[in-house]
Amino acid sequence: MTPDTLLQDTDLCVKCGLCLPHCPTYGLAGNEAVSPRGRIALMQGLASGELLMTPAAEHNLDTCLGCRACEAVCPAQVPYGRMIDATRTHMAGHKPARLRMHRAMGAVLTRKPLRNTLAWLLWLGSAVGLVRLGRGLFGGTQLGRLASLLPPLTRPGVRAASAGTPRGRVGLFTGCVSSVTETQALRDTVDVLKRFGYSVDVPTKQACCGALASHNGMPQQADTLAQANLAAFDTDLDAIVGTASGCTANLVEYGEQLGSEPARAFARRAQNIEQFLADADWPADLRWDDSPMTVAVHTPCSLRNVLGDARASIRLLQRLPGVTVIELDGNTRCCGAAGSYFVTQPKTADALLQPKLDAALASKADVIASSNVGCAMHIGGGLRRLAESTGVVHPISLLAQRLQ
Repeated sequence: MTPDTLLQDTDLCVKCGLCLPHCPTYGLAGNEAVSPRGRIALMQGLASGELLMTPAAEHNLDTCLGCRACEAVCPAQVPYGRMIDATRTHMAGHKPARLRMHRAMGAVLTRKPLRNTLAWLLWLGSAVGLVRLGRGLFGGTQLGRLASLLPPLTRPGVRAASAGTPRGRVGLFTGCVSSVTETQALRDTVDVLKRFGYSVDVPTKQACCGALASHNGMPQQADTLAQANLAAFDTDLDAIVGTASGCTANLVEYGEQLGSEPARAFARRAQNIEQFLADADWPADLRWDDSPMTVAVHTPCSLRNVLGDARASIRLLQRLPGVTVIELDGNTRCCGAAGSYFVTQPKTADALLQPKLDAALASKADVIASSNVGCAMHIGGGLRRLAESTGVVHPISLLAQRLQ
């Protein structure tokens, strides 16, 4: 996006302020500089050259979560998501050093051999107790915090599956972080889809969705990753499903990002797994564990504000016999995970997390369900730091556990 295009987008904002009650960072600080319209004013100044990128301006823009709650309620349909991405690209052009951490993270997560090595090392560390030991030894430190974010890990790897007479073909998007920390949900997705009569493709040449790059000022890398995914998935698949709503939210915007018909066709087929199954016809001969269970559902911002289906997980879980589904209080507020935000902005992230932890404990639920890997890690890590036994699980894994 050029500075002129960014300026045209910012001019759409009429500064009405209807977004303010929905902005998590404004809610914390009560400061217009960290509100959507305050940040848009900064974007205008930077794009026009009337403002310099001062440390204060950089901080105010970097503390935006990208939750896009403002975009969802905007009467002028201001495209805030693409504006903040374009502004961070502009900022990176003036200060390349700000990309150092994100490039380092991307170097591991977007390169399959390095990502696979990381997955095996973390799994082995978890299996022999090193992760748990790290939580105990380094409890109040940054290292202890990072160790707490790791959920119980399962053996890395997920394989395709074929149904006898398939009712359709589905491609599974495995993502980068999910393939390291949420392999059980990926395997459960394959198993459930097979039980439901689908053949599942897991393309070996698929790439990271590109969200880390696009949201942090690296659009060329984001485009390269998107093109790799377009090439990896067959064009005759009935759907492309993901387990991480943040990734899926990025996939559905490939059409706008790349501006090509193949990208738009890809985007039309992308769904989160709960969306795909919640309203589908289920086989009548499935047998279920119908023992009582209460599940509190956390709805990620990406599912609510970008995919536009806040109740997908709720609809899915309500179909399970014996399961009582409640919404986690404060579901319309971001938990603070926001991609890499809970690593790069831990203080604000933890302030936004605390109400979620309070709600989780007050719910008395047996388990918390979340359909985004970052949110699950953030909430689960917070509960582990409190030494709470309540766990966080993906809705598809709950479904798989109830199947007999």
